[in-house]
Amino acid sequence: MSLVVEQLIYSSFERVGFKYIASANIPLSIQQVFSQNIVSRLWDTYNPPPRNHKGVYLYQIARDKTLFGWLRHDGTDEFGRLDVPYFHGYYLTETLDSQLLVKVLACLEAGPMERFARNQPVILSDRVEIPDHYRSDTFDMGIKLSKDIRLFSHRQLREGKLLQWYVSAKETVSPPKKPTNGSRESALAKIETDSIAPVHTSEIERVVRELMAKPISIEGIALVSPEGQPLMPAIGIEENSSLLLSGTMLYLANNTLEELAWDSVEQIAIRGRQGNLILTACTSEAYLLVKTGRVVSGLIEAEIRKTRAKLRILLGNSLPSNESSPSPPFKARFDSSRTVSPLDTVFYDPDDADADADATRLERR
Repeated sequence: MSLVVEQLIYSSFERVGFKYIASANIPLSIQQVFSQNIVSRLWDTYNPPPRNHKGVYLYQIARDKTLFGWLRHDGTDEFGRLDVPYFHGYYLTETLDSQLLVKVLACLEAGPMERFARNQPVILSDRVEIPDHYRSDTFDMGIKLSKDIRLFSHRQLREGKLLQWYVSAKETVSPPKKPTNGSRESALAKIETDSIAPVHTSEIERVVRELMAKPISIEGIALVSPEGQPLMPAIGIEENSSLLLSGTMLYLANNTLEELAWDSVEQIAIRGRQGNLILTACTSEAYLLVKTGRVVSGLIEAEIRKTRAKLRILLGNSLPSNESSPSPPFKARFDSSRTVSPLDTVFYDPDDADADADATRLERR
């Protein structure tokens, strides 16, 4: 019997930039798992894998919800980025048994049915039917899986454990072990699972939309990962703009910490004549980006504080301790364990009469 799946893609596309694309019927909660548990976990923007790196992953969300697919370092893009990933995922909604597992593993070896060119518009069909014993010619994205991986996967399935692993093409495959700090190449590396739980997705979106609906000149909101990747579709901000703005704010926060030797920064804010841009930490894995028009700062701060408290409950407070393992810049040091206070906010204020001629003064308020 054929496998029937839906598709998810993440890469940088011509004239568009980085973008998630998914079949129309894939729920938002599944798209978020793909974004945070797979893309954000397997691709470190600050420390990308070498050229021609490729790997495959299998990630069970539940017995009847399975993501599996391929990752490849896909070179450069038109925006000058030197390290562009290409993620191609399939979403299976059948209960995974040993027979289906055999087909999934064979599919991972063969590669996806079609590889989409990044310089052309991508249109995903609602469903893809993968025949038994199909042959794929998709730029060699498939990986030959060892006997160890197959045995491990079937054993996990028999024991009722969810399958969640990733293996790269260059690995010497051995029985699974815990990955070492910073090691992407650890054989059968288990994908971490401390991301947004699908059960909370609708609540998270509701809380964010409640803030957006406040009559305080909020123009856009995004919830992003430490790497600046969206954890849910941005509201009122185009996806490319959200990526650019959140990445800029994260970069500013990290540079501020290093230049001024501060222990932590809780919030970054940019104030202009037309409005404000504010990035605040909800947890170590989620940051709230808010774009406003001209508004009284105390009012917007109060509403952001309330929203952050609600999101923290839903997302879970998983901040690492000072002794935690290394993490992407700014992630571990952007401290959300205390209440936001004006004393812990970094501002750039072009309206300040005492600002330097280039209007780029940072001050601790």
